[in-house]
Amino acid sequence: MPHRFEVKLREWLLLHFEDGTDIASARQCTDRLERYLPGYDKGIDRYKITWKMISDAIERARKRDTPPCTTWPRTMGTTTVYRLVKNIRQSARDIHD
Repeated sequence: MPHRFEVKLREWLLLHFEDGTDIASARQCTDRLERYLPGYDKGIDRYKITWKMISDAIERARKRDTPPCTTWPRTMGTTTVYRLVKNIRQSARDIHD
């Protein structure tokens, strides 16, 4: 059985491709992710994820994070990884401005 963090990371990756609705288990999440990333093994070709996909994933995750989670997400289909990615992207922009 995958660790909770691994499941949340898979949920985050899935949001790059779809809304990720009706995910009830880690196995379902992995199966859906493998539709988009065949042979997914935690290594992803960097050219398979675009900036637009990252922006879409941030927005999808933000919409699902209602009300905003203040601790570790406890339900399937929710992830707060988007906050970290959003902050990293903003920091990168600030450095280049």
